[in-house]
Amino acid sequence: MSVVLTFTVPGGQFALGRAMPEGGIRAELDRVVPLGDKTPPFLWAYADAPALDDFETRLAGDADVAGVEAVDAFDDRRLYRVDWANADTDVLSHLRAASASLSGATGTRDAWKFTARFPTQDDLSRFHDACRDAGFDLTVTGVNRLDPDEERDDGLTTNQRETLVRAYEAGFYDIPRKTTTVELADELGISDQSLSERLRRAHAALVEDSLL
Repeated sequence: MSVVLTFTVPGGQFALGRAMPEGGIRAELDRVVPLGDKTPPFLWAYADAPALDDFETRLAGDADVAGVEAVDAFDDRRLYRVDWANADTDVLSHLRAASASLSGATGTRDAWKFTARFPTQDDLSRFHDACRDAGFDLTVTGVNRLDPDEERDDGLTTNQRETLVRAYEAGFYDIPRKTTTVELADELGISDQSLSERLRRAHAALVEDSLL
């Protein structure tokens, strides 16, 4: 039975957190992040141009990063492609070693939140032990054991499903609305733009799965 783990690590223990300057910059690994050696993850970073320039320079100089390239740039955000160095001390390398798939990661200078799916409980335990031995201050915030007989194939990523559920619980779909995208984004630790894009993708996935 697969297991979904949600956990946080201090920003200083993850390259993206270490690279973030002061000033409220936020970042999010783009959708489902492949952890294979040959496929670099994509990263959205949200801030003004000077903060993003600083972030880009600091990230490129981190020991865990082999290279970074700005793929798209807008006034308040940039999409980066990050090539990770072949190190065995990074959170992502420990996830890869445990055969985990990473469905989401968001963070700031202070902390990063990850959601990862492990094929078995043993794989999760192996990851947890490796992080402990490496000295990571890993804080588990959620564990969900998925029963294949009960799991729904609705086309949603874990991040999308969790965002939809939280939006519903907070009254986002009520008339009148009891919360806003700004409030939801702040609660989830992402930008208003990122939340809107995630909701649109989730709605599109549900329409495609249910109606088409």
